Amino acid sequence: MFQSLVEQVGDVLRQLGFWGWLLFGLLYALAVTFYVPGSLLTILGGVLFGLRAGVVVVLAGAFLGIAGNWFLTRWWLRPWAQRRLEKNPPLQRLEQVLSRDEGWKLVALLRLSPLFPFVLVNLVCALTSNLRLPAYMASSAAMIPGTFLYISIGATARDAFNAEVEQPLWLQVAGVAATFAVVWLVGRTASRVLRQQLDQEQPSGNSPSGN
Repeated sequence: MFQSLVEQVGDVLRQLGFWGWLLFGLLYALAVTFYVPGSLLTILGGVLFGLRAGVVVVLAGAFLGIAGNWFLTRWWLRPWAQRRLEKNPPLQRLEQVLSRDEGWKLVALLRLSPLFPFVLVNLVCALTSNLRLPAYMASSAAMIPGTFLYISIGATARDAFNAEVEQPLWLQVAGVAATFAVVWLVGRTASRVLRQQLDQEQPSGNSPSGN
């Protein structure tokens, strides 16, 4: 039933052509703007549009949504976002790290690392006063490898049910596995560096020795 529904939605979007791309991209952007996790939508983009078109549509929606979330949080949702931040000590330390002069460099690590969910990274970055939008958007390009992985999973899942695909399925699965390995290794390295940065913000009173 779910497969049939996805196929029907895909047929409608393909019939719409460019407008189908635009519709999905805008829906994706709205989801990111309003703090809806985008992992399933990213995979769905690969299922509906395939690898190449899916990358274009999803990334366009993601960047548009990141910018929309930035303005929404800073202009309208700041009190709510600030309360979320105050209830979460790790997020507070993250905001302190990002407040440094070169905090934009850490945004790239956040996009590569799985330590913090995508929506929480958006929240903290929007609350960091000296983090400027152009640098934030540029650093967020580090999410491209992970996005490519999710879209590849969706595209491969679609091709698994499509008998007309010429490329062998095992080759696509091998490509997804290789992409996963690269993303995992890069994410692991980014997480280690990020932990070091966050540990530097730990108050000395929180050390295990208690001294």
